[in-house]
Amino acid sequence: MMAAILSIDEQIAAMKAAWPQFSARRIDRRAQSAQWVGSVRPQYANYSLEIRYELGSFPEVRVLSPELIQLPGNSEGQLPHVYPPAEDPTLCLFDPRENEWTAAMTIASTTLPWALDWLACYELWLMTGRWTGGGRHAGQALNEVGEITR
Repeated sequence: MMAAILSIDEQIAAMKAAWPQFSARRIDRRAQSAQWVGSVRPQYANYSLEIRYELGSFPEVRVLSPELIQLPGNSEGQLPHVYPPAEDPTLCLFDPRENEWTAAMTIASTTLPWALDWLACYELWLMTGRWTGGGRHAGQALNEVGEITR
């Protein structure tokens, strides 16, 4: 039995309950879409995040500030586990081909915690030059690494 798809109002309510520091903006009930903006501190730095979601699509998470640092010449890429474009990257938090996220899941209990995990891995990557978050870098073929991105 498949779980019921959550409406945008259910997503907004779940976000408000779990992450009150995130405010819902640009709510469009007709298109079943919303955008949230808020701040988190996973380890060392504070980050302002934007989450965009429209029913029928995957949630997209962007770091609004501080600007993500790139490490040119890094063996794992200048900025691993992001989707292009480089000037406005979206965090790679899960593997869509593996159905790791569905519209029956709340953004509050999946996407935002995964973003915090991504940021913690990013901070460690900046210190060591090595991505420890596991998974497969966005754009890699599934069989190249044999793992999936979260």
